[in-house]
Amino acid sequence: MDGARRPRSAWRRWAWAAVSLVVVLALAEYVVLPQLAPARESLDRVVRLDPAWMIAAVTLETACLVCYSLFTRALLGPGQVRFSWILRTDVTGYGVSHVVPGGAATATALRFRLLQAGGARPADITATIAAEAVGSYLALFLLAWLTSIPALFLQDAASAYVVLFLVGLVALACAVLGVRERSALERLAARLLRTTLQRLPHRTRPWITSVAIRLRGLLADREVRKAFLTWATLNWLLDAAVLWTFLVAYGSLISPVPLLVTYCAANLAAAVPLTPGGIAVVEGIAISTLIGFGVPGQAAVLAVLSWRLVQFWGPVPAAGLCYLSLQAQSATAHPK
Repeated sequence: MDGARRPRSAWRRWAWAAVSLVVVLALAEYVVLPQLAPARESLDRVVRLDPAWMIAAVTLETACLVCYSLFTRALLGPGQVRFSWILRTDVTGYGVSHVVPGGAATATALRFRLLQAGGARPADITATIAAEAVGSYLALFLLAWLTSIPALFLQDAASAYVVLFLVGLVALACAVLGVRERSALERLAARLLRTTLQRLPHRTRPWITSVAIRLRGLLADREVRKAFLTWATLNWLLDAAVLWTFLVAYGSLISPVPLLVTYCAANLAAAVPLTPGGIAVVEGIAISTLIGFGVPGQAAVLAVLSWRLVQFWGPVPAAGLCYLSLQAQSATAHPK
């Protein structure tokens, strides 16, 4: 039986890798590459870019990482680990996830080991990492849903905004009502959630159930709810501000609603593990969406690539320095 499962599992991995490659090539061929030619013609705009814009973008991205570490500290609980240790650990994990095979799993294991070395309890670390994985993307989804409300009133509003708003509204109502199951309406909402879960593929049910349990525990603590609404949301908003900064730097001022629609769409798509860190997926969706909102192709490509340079690749060398500092500090504190 085990021998039959292994070939089947290997076949599925190869099939998933093939699908991922096709998606990446399709995005590169039909979305990214058509915009690179005009971008190459205006590379002089990059050379002449005012350094103040780059400084502003790096400052915003640094603040984004700090907010994520403040979220980590709130979930770990006060007094366990110094904030400087948490910040360096998070930057290390963030950078490692972008360059190492199996990036997310490797980064999680490394963060676990570093936080434990910093003095955090293993049970608290496990709960924190699980809550971050759920809470961070929940904040992104809520941001996307809230953005869909003013997006409905755009002149060229797409039907997708209506669908997103209605789906989010129904999911939010069922989640809120289904927690208590005291009234007839609340029991109906809980029954609807259970029925929906039963209709999902069998393999996804345990994962969704565990996510729901973690989320309920996450939102049970008032301080954690406050941290979730503050730091997790600011983490996404500050990163979106980096993209807006580069758009303005390249001469395309865009209002917050189209910006957030673009940003949320690209990052929600990156949650599907087609490529490491959403490479090519994020860029393709962000560029095409910005062009759909009327941003010139050259500006869209240059702004998105500049944003990804700061957001995705910028923390990689910083991660190496943070890791070395943590190792040096650990060796000094615990000499052999």
